[in-house]
Amino acid sequence: MSFLCPTALFLWFTALGLASAARLAAGDVPAAEAAPPADGRLAGVMLTHGRLRARITDNTIRLNAVGDGLLPGYNGVASLVSTDQERNIFAPAGLNYEIGSTVPKMGRLADRWNAPRLAPMTLEQLDARTIRLTQKGADAAGLNIEIVFHLGEAHLDQTITTWPDADIESSFTFWASYLLLVPNTSLYLRASLKDAPQPRWLELTSAGHNGSGDGTYFRPCDPAGKAWHEFLTDDPLRRQAVFETPASRAATEAAGFRLGEMTSFDNFYFGFVDDHVALWIFRPPANGRFIPRLSASGAQALRRPAWDHGILSGAQRAGERRTFHVRFVYKPFAGVDDVLQEVERFQRPEPHGHD
Repeated sequence: MSFLCPTALFLWFTALGLASAARLAAGDVPAAEAAPPADGRLAGVMLTHGRLRARITDNTIRLNAVGDGLLPGYNGVASLVSTDQERNIFAPAGLNYEIGSTVPKMGRLADRWNAPRLAPMTLEQLDARTIRLTQKGADAAGLNIEIVFHLGEAHLDQTITTWPDADIESSFTFWASYLLLVPNTSLYLRASLKDAPQPRWLELTSAGHNGSGDGTYFRPCDPAGKAWHEFLTDDPLRRQAVFETPASRAATEAAGFRLGEMTSFDNFYFGFVDDHVALWIFRPPANGRFIPRLSASGAQALRRPAWDHGILSGAQRAGERRTFHVRFVYKPFAGVDDVLQEVERFQRPEPHGHD
């Protein structure tokens, strides 16, 4: 057996390294081989279109790559990534269907507040950009649901259809949406308050996470002509807490916010993930109304705001289907006028419009 001397080994490894570098420079080694995207390791089905990638999953238990643990029951949008940023904008919990309840109570899990996370769920890919999640009300808390996700170039649509198996007085569905490490934890919307009924632009925040979502604070806001970074007028870490405390409430009020009760809003709100706008648009439904909810953070860290929403719907006959439409727009912020154009486009769609 013969052995190479140290000098020969050094020259051999050097030549090997130079050859590998030449292959990379020439494009012979695909970038995907060298560094697969982080969201490619999550469960579910990946949709890709335009500048967006969205991974949709059912409620099968999956890995929490951030906290090195397991996430039982979290469903819906596990990740959403823009090619402009190449990072998942959602915390591990994602945007998930969390509550689906009826009055009177029904279903095998009628007494479980988070029945949608616990009952069996079916995921089907309908085409390259469309996925359908379904869940039977009998297995959950009484409300059958079908959620169709469709990915556009700069948005993700959700078409939500619900129906009970027996007559009900009302239903409530709720989507929790945890963002990941955003500098500005506020939302912006046009709304009316109980003590200020005239609709106006408001900045919405909370003093910390709370289960009810009722501890929300407002201060006036004029978004006209502002760039994305001009919306951040103070550091939320100086006033918010992981869980709401007397000190965080006092700090929020000292920053000019006032506790308020929202009576109506214009069926949209938006926040920021760095220089991108995260815009939720709700098409006004014929039977029911959308309700925005916000908390400052989850149980693990600040800068993970919960930008949630629910749907409250009235009396419904057995088998009667009701459909609700939600659009999540995600793209570089181009001013509030562009936001309002997106709202108009979705809330009042043209016949045979394209996405």
